[in-house]
Amino acid sequence: MKVRTLHYCIRQGIGSLFKNRLMTLASIGTISACLLILGISYCIAANVDYMMEDLENSIGITAFMNEDITAVERIKLEEKIRNHPDIESVTYVSPEEAWKRFKEQIKEDGEELLAGLEEDNPLSGSASFEIYLKNPEHQGEVLSFLETVEGIRSINHAKDTADILISFNQMVRIISLILIAILALIGILLMTNTIKLTVYIRKNEINIMKYVGATDSFIKLPFLVEGIFIGLLGALIPLGVIWISYQFIVRKIYEEFSVIQNLLTFLDAKDIFIVLGPISILIGGIIGMIGSSISVRKHLNV
Repeated sequence: MKVRTLHYCIRQGIGSLFKNRLMTLASIGTISACLLILGISYCIAANVDYMMEDLENSIGITAFMNEDITAVERIKLEEKIRNHPDIESVTYVSPEEAWKRFKEQIKEDGEELLAGLEEDNPLSGSASFEIYLKNPEHQGEVLSFLETVEGIRSINHAKDTADILISFNQMVRIISLILIAILALIGILLMTNTIKLTVYIRKNEINIMKYVGATDSFIKLPFLVEGIFIGLLGALIPLGVIWISYQFIVRKIYEEFSVIQNLLTFLDAKDIFIVLGPISILIGGIIGMIGSSISVRKHLNV
């Protein structure tokens, strides 16, 4: 296709947005509504996924060493554990550090319990390693490895809890993908029906162009351009609404429920929109293009 012809088709497609303002607004509103729901769903799913991953990564393994282990043996043992490919970090917790942490945890309610233990350390044999994994899904393999390591007498873990969190996270991801697919399909169907009205109004124009020898691609391109622009505009509007609303809601939650900030952390708006922005724009453009293509196709057969 010649550049001049392409320029003409693009100009015609953009011009149609203003000639059929009512139908253009209806189409933009249709796509905006679908992408708004999709965007809200993504924000919720992304935050749930982020929080679940944070909880998964906070679940570690505590490996207690033999009480008679020497400093040299401990260093070699730590190095062996650290070299495992699935282990992210290993932290040595001395009996003194373990006792200090315990006292800090119960200092408000356990003053009587600590009264006679200031000089003694009941956790003198509790030297251990705090182990965190690169991927919580590999906890089973790491536990099997630790059980074979000489110098470790017992292991504390929360494998059942980690498995539940991983399963829940996977379920949220699957549901989110299904929801996105359904909303995209609904958007295409609604967009198709809306643009069909626009095409029907201009069916005589299409028929005349066919009779004078215009090619199908020459007739379709202005409609495709129009559909793509409608899709892009329909994507930008909900993105703006979600951007403002997301920041406002997160700020209000932190202000009104300050205790939540210590327990749960929401994704930053930039982290949300670095994914949501391109996806919404791409989906909007594709929905507009597919909707226009489907709508105009049957009127080309004259």
